[in-house]
Amino acid sequence: MELLVVEDCPHLDQARRDLQNVLHGGIIEVPIQVVYVTSLDDAEFLNFQGSPTIRVNGDDVVPQPDLPVALSCRLYRDATGRPAGSPPVERIKAAIDGHRRGRLEAFQRDEAARVAEFAREADAAETSPESDGRPTEG
Repeated sequence: MELLVVEDCPHLDQARRDLQNVLHGGIIEVPIQVVYVTSLDDAEFLNFQGSPTIRVNGDDVVPQPDLPVALSCRLYRDATGRPAGSPPVERIKAAIDGHRRGRLEAFQRDEAARVAEFAREADAAETSPESDGRPTEG
């Protein structure tokens, strides 16, 4: 979790509080890395579009590809369309849930592949010419 901000960001506390509240609803403790963006070079390198920006695994919780790189405040819209100074909680939660879902699906694919490989190896051992059909010790 990254929380990118400019120094003296008036919305840092709200963004951090919202992010912590969403994270505490999960099972795994996840640290929040606060990154202070202090120069335009840093902003360009980080593709920083304004303060505060929350990223989950490098992805902005409110992607706005047309928004320019900036060392300034960033405005968001809440669920009703009103301007807000930090990302809406719903967007933070959706991004975190999506990331968790993706990690779980990847874990399940990896485990299924391991089980399938184990089964192939077991079948190959049973049908090999050296095998007499009896289980091998190992």
